[in-house]
Amino acid sequence: MTLQQRVDRFVATLAHGLSAVGVVCVVMMMILTTADVVARYVFNSPTMWADEMASYLLIAIVFLGLGQNLRTDGHIRIDVVTNLVTPRFRLVLDVFAYAVGILFSAVLIAGTWTRFYNFWIRHTLSDSPLMTPLWIAMVPVVMGAVVLGLAAVCGFISSFRTLLAGDAPSQPPREA
Repeated sequence: MTLQQRVDRFVATLAHGLSAVGVVCVVMMMILTTADVVARYVFNSPTMWADEMASYLLIAIVFLGLGQNLRTDGHIRIDVVTNLVTPRFRLVLDVFAYAVGILFSAVLIAGTWTRFYNFWIRHTLSDSPLMTPLWIAMVPVVMGAVVLGLAAVCGFISSFRTLLAGDAPSQPPREA
């Protein structure tokens, strides 16, 4: 097994694991929302913390799935242009898109890490009655950004090597 295959397998495991945690967050959010609705309308006693926790879970859901979404090609594509070009040029566009994704991920990682670090050292708390330490909400954001960056690097390397080898994708782009 080559180094690239090992790294790709490692990133795939990370991305899959984070997306599984994201699925657990979806279930937790459903349970939390249901419990809040029951408390509010059946017992006339709404919770003071459900909205805040649901917000944190929603953030986690989005960021924990980023790497897996990129790896499995699950993102939205507008393929009006890519359907008009040759498979080889489509591969060039993929390499370019992964390069832009790497740059975006680098900026995202830097920004999220800075925010996480500031929340951590300043002991920043939410303005809610729970007074949640905000660094906790940033953990899945930073993790998701890092795995997105790793997935973008793996995709770039794979596409670039295919481009250099002169291979073109044998199948047309996926229909959205």
